[in-house]
Amino acid sequence: MYVHYDFSHSSDTESYLAMSNGDYNVNPVHRYRFILPLVAKVVAMPLQAVYTKLWPHRAESFWPLQLAYFIINSFLVAFYGWIVYRLLRLYSHELVAILIGLIVVLTSRWVAYIAGLPLTDSLYLIAIAALLYSIKTENKILFVITVVLGGLMKESFPLFAPLILLAGPFTWYVRAGLIAASLVVVFGEHSIIDSLLPLQETTAGFKSESLVDIFMRTFAKTFETALDLLTVRGIGEVFTVLGIFTFILIYGAFNKTCRSIWKTYVEKYYWIFFGCILIHVLISGDAARMFYFGAPLYGILIVKVMEVLLSKNSFIESIASIRKQ
Repeated sequence: MYVHYDFSHSSDTESYLAMSNGDYNVNPVHRYRFILPLVAKVVAMPLQAVYTKLWPHRAESFWPLQLAYFIINSFLVAFYGWIVYRLLRLYSHELVAILIGLIVVLTSRWVAYIAGLPLTDSLYLIAIAALLYSIKTENKILFVITVVLGGLMKESFPLFAPLILLAGPFTWYVRAGLIAASLVVVFGEHSIIDSLLPLQETTAGFKSESLVDIFMRTFAKTFETALDLLTVRGIGEVFTVLGIFTFILIYGAFNKTCRSIWKTYVEKYYWIFFGCILIHVLISGDAARMFYFGAPLYGILIVKVMEVLLSKNSFIESIASIRKQ
């Protein structure tokens, strides 16, 4: 992914590479996600010195920046994996089942995509996993930090407002206040960047849009996205989220024991969480990647299925049931 990706096919990667070089005349959807481009620029500086010595023909190209993103995103995705592991440990004591669940989460094609390319989704994955972990453990400090600053990772984070309002530590009105603070941070960051680095429409070729404008424009595509997901190609795209491991979830959905365990051990607020993921999917042009943002939930469900399958008697009964059918 890192070596062979064709960047001409991705406006996202082109935007973030340009931002790392100080050019914020990029797509308004991307230009406010400044944290990773800024860090990548700092990391790329010493890398460029190495490139000058070893590969002088590449030193003035984007290669040092691409390597910086690769290093940063690989570490961030690994950190995301650690949080997911800690979350899965809260739902099972069966280490093999936990490891299988973690493998499912970290071997998606979208993990390779997010870790290997100049993108900022790794930070968003961390924010989502940290939110779920803080709700499950009722960790108030982590919850506050994640909710208030989550919008800096990606401005779509406020879409998790229904989950935040109905789950987690504190009373509902404190959680509502945290959502309001998150919105203030997001709109405040947009205002600061617009004032310091105004979009030059004539040179960038992009129309200046507010956060509300962007949301309304993307929301208008929801019906079209929903229809696309119902096609054969759309269903195939959904299967790219977990690949062959999707069949573990399908097995669990059709198995009475697994469904009963899911109902008993997986909290009801995950329905709200999945609803928030569906909103991400419908307003995005990249539905499969948005579905992957729900990976911590898929990992939990798969861990509970694997507990059933790894139980000797249950596994034999499952095989026997399949043979009878």
